[in-house]
Amino acid sequence: MTVIQDIEMKFKQTITKQIQIQQKDFEEKTLKYLKKNHYRITEKGPDYIIFIDDEFSERKSSRSDLFTRVGEGKLVFYTSVEQQTTAKLIYFTSITVPLSIMVLISAFGIYTETYMPIVLSSVFVILIISRVFYLKDNVFREILEG
Repeated sequence: MTVIQDIEMKFKQTITKQIQIQQKDFEEKTLKYLKKNHYRITEKGPDYIIFIDDEFSERKSSRSDLFTRVGEGKLVFYTSVEQQTTAKLIYFTSITVPLSIMVLISAFGIYTETYMPIVLSSVFVILIISRVFYLKDNVFREILEG
C-alpha cells in the first residue's frame, strides 16, 4: 500500500434493493458486471462478494469515473421470497480530492481575507452528494442489464 492510499478519506454508504430475480441469477449477473467493469474480487462467499477497483487492469479511465465507479465495496445478497432477492451494497466513496480542493480554496480565502472563496469552496460538497445519488440510482440497474 502506498502512502496516498493510507491517508485517503472514505465515506461509507449503503444501498439496499429488493430485486425480482433468483439469488443465483443475481450472483451471476453481479460477477459478469464486476468482470466487465474491471473490478477485482478479493473474497467471495455463498451470500456475499467483496471487490475493489482493479487499478492494474487495461481499462481506460475517464473523467466520469469519479462519479460512476465504486472504489471498493461488499455486495451481500439473500433470498427473502422464492423469486425475490434482497441485495445490499456497502461501498466506500473517496472524498479526498473534493475535500482537498475545498481546503485549498478556503485557505486561499483566509489568506486573502475574503470570504467569497470560502463560501464557493463548499460547492465541492456537491461532488460528493452527486456521486452518492448517481450510484444509488444506477448500480443495481447496471448489474441487472448486464
